[in-house]
Amino acid sequence: MKASFVCVNYNNSKVTQDYISNVLNIKNNHDVKIVVVDNASQNEDVNNLIDYIHKLNNEHVILIRSEVNLGYFKGLNLGIKWSIENQYNQYQIVGNNDLVFFSDFLDTLESIAIKKAEMVLAPDVITIDGIHENPHVINKMPFLRKFKYKIYYSNYYVAKLINNFYSTERKYKAFDPERKYIHMGIGALYVLTPNFFQHFNALWDHVFLYGEEAILAGQMDSVAGKIVYEPSLKCNHNESATTSKMESKYKYEVIQRSYRIYKKYL
Repeated sequence: MKASFVCVNYNNSKVTQDYISNVLNIKNNHDVKIVVVDNASQNEDVNNLIDYIHKLNNEHVILIRSEVNLGYFKGLNLGIKWSIENQYNQYQIVGNNDLVFFSDFLDTLESIAIKKAEMVLAPDVITIDGIHENPHVINKMPFLRKFKYKIYYSNYYVAKLINNFYSTERKYKAFDPERKYIHMGIGALYVLTPNFFQHFNALWDHVFLYGEEAILAGQMDSVAGKIVYEPSLKCNHNESATTSKMESKYKYEVIQRSYRIYKKYL
């Protein structure tokens, strides 16, 4: 099976090095490329990554450098473009660099029977505190929940007030063993199937950061495509090393801008 793993690096080259090492360890006999897109990291960080890849001297690892920070999906699209041009679009595993794939990930992927409408697979993504992030959103959001989002993203200080009354901590989610169609998968990881590339050559990248799950849901709806929660595909997620560095007000403003774009896909 031919597959590419596409991730974005932004000032966390050590995390990306661990990602590369993990994928090389699980590739087994599959024809795999690891495509890392550097999103205009600081010189020290990107030079560390360049040195690491140079020492590996491994034809399976590709580094693409962007001179500007493109954001998440735009960055991934550079790697997706390279993979298509080099005929590694049987499957593309795209997402964060802070992932650790289970050893049977590719063997399991190869064994899955994919229906024509199934364009994106959402694996079982497990955080370090044992939360199973998929299935993320099974059905489209009801009116009341959309209204709550509208209020929350109306103003930073309104959001702070709401946070004072309601916990923002994620509730524990146990493993769901049932394969099913879902509205949105967690944005940390997607598997783009061959059916995706019958319709698209890139992810819709309308936002810089945050809300990608909803944007992808809208992209799938545009061609009656399906996102499938696939519990047999597993990886660990060490949380987001990039977004955790953001100041709260700045982070809110980034999400607020994205919300104004992605809200119609919820």
